[in-house]
Amino acid sequence: MNADTLAPQELVRKAVIEVAQLPEKELLIVIEMVDSLKKQRARPNRELAVEIVARAKARASEMSHLSRAEVMEKFSATLEAIRADAIAKGTAIEGEWEDD
Repeated sequence: MNADTLAPQELVRKAVIEVAQLPEKELLIVIEMVDSLKKQRARPNRELAVEIVARAKARASEMSHLSRAEVMEKFSATLEAIRADAIAKGTAIEGEWEDD
């Protein structure tokens, strides 16, 4: 059986029938799984956010020996490279961004 071969209503009906026939202990497992799926849907990017924060902390640690001026220089260079890439791809316009 494949989800592609069943209409959504038939899929729900089949799931309800299968779940209804489970022993009580297994029903608790199903409920826990459904709860876990709901939590994942509520925070779909949580794992990605954790990864980004970890990479940012690692990068900050790598640059901890630099002075503030050196860090800002690297930051500005990175920003300029990103902007130049966006202009090359046509997703930004030359002169669109103005310095403060």
